[in-house]
Amino acid sequence: MAIEPLSFPELILIIRFNVFIEFICIIKNDIMKTILVPTDFSPNANKALNFAAEIASCANAAIILVNVSTLVDTPFREKTFLEKKHDLPMDEAVKKELDMVCKEVSDTMHIKVSAQVYAGTVVSSVVSAAEDNEADMIIMGTLGDTGFKEKLLGSVTAAVMGKVNIPVLVVPLLSEWNVPKNILLAINHFDEKPQYARAAVELARMFYSKLTVAVFTDEDSAVASDYMENTRGVLYYEQELESMHKDTRIEPARLYGHKFEDTIDEYIKINEVDMLVMFTHKRGLVGSIFNRSMTKKMSYHTNIPLLAIPVQ
Repeated sequence: MAIEPLSFPELILIIRFNVFIEFICIIKNDIMKTILVPTDFSPNANKALNFAAEIASCANAAIILVNVSTLVDTPFREKTFLEKKHDLPMDEAVKKELDMVCKEVSDTMHIKVSAQVYAGTVVSSVVSAAEDNEADMIIMGTLGDTGFKEKLLGSVTAAVMGKVNIPVLVVPLLSEWNVPKNILLAINHFDEKPQYARAAVELARMFYSKLTVAVFTDEDSAVASDYMENTRGVLYYEQELESMHKDTRIEPARLYGHKFEDTIDEYIKINEVDMLVMFTHKRGLVGSIFNRSMTKKMSYHTNIPLLAIPVQ
């Protein structure tokens, strides 16, 4: 029986699929082995777990769920619900719920999922869990722009971002999982070297996405030299990333406006950005008070996932 040759479109599809599989293999063996997901069983935490499961499935990574016992005795509705649901004392109810969630995610997504319970403050426990398990990424929920800005979970997530040395993916409650085909890396300082963007590039490679590198120029304070410097800087940054990651589609963008958050939000909407990436810098006490992190500000109100990458 004669075998008909493949058409050109069919060949292209096969090549793209093979390249995609090759990218997946690279990231499986490189950047992401363990994903840490703090949970208090709230809708916010469940949304973060959903994102973590999708990413872990693609990267062949393991998930570690972390619950902090400090929250067990607080009068949250979710905790009371757990006691009633399992008809057990709170500690036992939490452990049983963790076991059930682990099994459900593992059976559904065919990934390794385990759970741990820590005692102490939420932020210190999450930081300790990340160190103890040598996690490669933390995925946490936040409220986003829901009218509850900077409340419990949002402020905890922002605090964790400032204390860990690994990327933190912030997942807003209003976001829904979609393969991130369009990733925006917002550069604030050109001393944030291209090497720091590795996690963003690896995600773009894993999902065969476009990575746009953007720099913001404040029209209220910028002078002519600032526009020229930012234009040259973002083009150089994009070229450096391309030279380091030749198999990733990277494009430069220059953003102008009166307020960073509003300009970024508008760009995200117009260009249908699926994920925002920003860098975080460790600051001293005075710097924290007078120069608040722009990344943390964005984490409070963005409605798309925000990947915060720490700059060492």
